Amino acid sequence: MKNLMKKIDGLYRSMEKSSLTAKIISLICAILLWFFVMNVVDPVTRRSFHDVPVRIEGIQDLRRRGLTLIDGKEIQIDLELQGNRSYMDQVNSSNIQAFINLEGLSKGQLSVPIQVTNYNDNVRVVGQDPTNAVITIDENTSVREKVEVKTIGDLPEGYIMGEVNKNIKYARVSGPKSKTDSIHSIVAYVNVKNRRETTVISSELEALDGNLKRIRGLNIEPASLEVEIPIYKTKTVPIVPQMTGTSGQNFQEDAIDIQPKTVTIKGDSAVVNEIQEVKTKPISWTRLEEGTLSTIELEKPEGVGVINSDQIYQVSLRKTRQEEKTVKISNPNIRFSNLDKDLQGQILSPLDELKVRLNGDAQRIDELNVDNMKFYVDGQGLKKGEYNLQIKMTPIEGVHVLKIEPDRIKISLDKD
Repeated sequence: MKNLMKKIDGLYRSMEKSSLTAKIISLICAILLWFFVMNVVDPVTRRSFHDVPVRIEGIQDLRRRGLTLIDGKEIQIDLELQGNRSYMDQVNSSNIQAFINLEGLSKGQLSVPIQVTNYNDNVRVVGQDPTNAVITIDENTSVREKVEVKTIGDLPEGYIMGEVNKNIKYARVSGPKSKTDSIHSIVAYVNVKNRRETTVISSELEALDGNLKRIRGLNIEPASLEVEIPIYKTKTVPIVPQMTGTSGQNFQEDAIDIQPKTVTIKGDSAVVNEIQEVKTKPISWTRLEEGTLSTIELEKPEGVGVINSDQIYQVSLRKTRQEEKTVKISNPNIRFSNLDKDLQGQILSPLDELKVRLNGDAQRIDELNVDNMKFYVDGQGLKKGEYNLQIKMTPIEGVHVLKIEPDRIKISLDKD
């Protein structure tokens, strides 16, 4: 019996030793299998990530302390990560977190460490460029600046721009003190090229430095304004004297000398186009001949203004001898004026002589001859046919035509 018990105990002990060995072998196999999977099936790899954005934290803390960030608002870094392929395949730019923290920093140019984290501890950073971000922190300030309007582009010929009207005069500008200190002007640019009528333009406000370069990174309130640009049509017309009474010395109106002789008016195109002259306010012949009148005022037509409102207009009499005289012109050359382009005129009964009765400056009349006395007939609006037209003389300053004999001539108009 004792021998049997010994055999059973020996068998039990032999089985115990065999189980322990199996466990050890299983553990070794598991370890080898893990190394195989990790190094052969799931190897360690590296991947590079470029232009990873760096988040900036602590901006609110800066603002509470009256500071602001100037540089570093768009920081990016390049990274090299290492880990097993099974983990690396799940890494992308969205789950890589790179950031800097500005809390507690003071103003100045600073080098701040860039911290990098990712979603899994099995992946680590083995390369980073740069490791620090260089930023500038400045004091945040606010200033009130006058708004200017500058126009670009040219108006068409014959148009001018009046004084612009803007809906605001000042703007509030806030930002880094180094930038607000460099403000030279706050400007709104408006383009008036080829505009012919008053218009309202909305324009963005810009902060400019002393070199008229735009300063970026500032907040301008309001950001834009509306500008009314008055645009006027201009026209230069003669000044015509408006006389009262009669001349005691038999002077004619052309003996009156007004300096300057013309005035440039401005206004709406439809109004300006209808105005051919501007009259003076009434001038007394008596006062003018007495020499007590030297300056005059103009009667401005309704709806228009003058370009130079400060211009002084002076009036005087030209001290010339007046005479009345008949001048004879042999075989006068009479031309055609204002004919349609497809018509040609012909004089049917040529004249041997014209008698022209003149009144005015004696010296000017004495200088007249066949070369400086020009005659014409006006064919405006006429069609093909024969007509008996009035003979006219081209005006000469200081000389009035009282009568032309004969005063009409027979002509024919035909297709050219």
